[in-house]
Amino acid sequence: MINIDGHVHSPYCPHGTGAAMEEYVKEAEKKGIDVLVFTEHAPLPEGFTDPVPEKDSAMRPEDVHAYLEEGARLRWEYAGRVDVRCGFEVDYIGGFEEQTLRFLKEHREAAAHSILSVHFVKAGGSWFCIDYSADAFAEKAEEVGVEHLYDAYGKAMEKAAEMPFGEVNPPVLGHINLIHKFRRRIKPVVDPVNWAGILEKAAASGYVLDFNHAGLRKPDYGETYPEPWMVEEAERLGLKLQTGSDAHSPEDVGSGFV
Repeated sequence: MINIDGHVHSPYCPHGTGAAMEEYVKEAEKKGIDVLVFTEHAPLPEGFTDPVPEKDSAMRPEDVHAYLEEGARLRWEYAGRVDVRCGFEVDYIGGFEEQTLRFLKEHREAAAHSILSVHFVKAGGSWFCIDYSADAFAEKAEEVGVEHLYDAYGKAMEKAAEMPFGEVNPPVLGHINLIHKFRRRIKPVVDPVNWAGILEKAAASGYVLDFNHAGLRKPDYGETYPEPWMVEEAERLGLKLQTGSDAHSPEDVGSGFV
């Protein structure tokens, strides 16, 4: 059985650590991981303003070339020891599909190793990052209603599950229930999201699911994304799952599954 960590960040992530990409690869080799996939947050689409205070949700456009070059160097350097691949974690943002499609077409090779995720939803007339912090989530939920946040996320994820970018669409659908990150602190009385429907659409699209173990490290959640019942349903539907740590530091590579 091949051990894979298919969701790993890098020093090009403004909200991660400054550790070199090679440190992540060394950690993977130490832990017996066969395949390591760098999936740095792709630059946000032109015209979209990062809603978080620090404006640090994604890598800078000017860093893309250096990131891919270093990924290619590490792939060659560690050949036969760790299979290093380099892609992006791309955001599905409604209304910015054209810009996102253009980026994916410009980086076709990396797109084949990428993840499509949802982090931003339109709430109360402005964009909101649903996983920024528990306090921010609670404040926005007070403003617009937690059900509204869940519903907006679910609708965005449904669109992402339909492979909106065609032949260059990332093959992996990222942490599908990320909206649950702060569930122990605040959650809707009734969850309005059709999770089963999202899984069905993902299966029909031929996606692989990001079996993301970062949730185990989150104090207000404590489970994987997707959570256990979703994993069972995904398997019933024939969806393949790809383990990922969502590491933002080398020590988190393989965290939760190796």
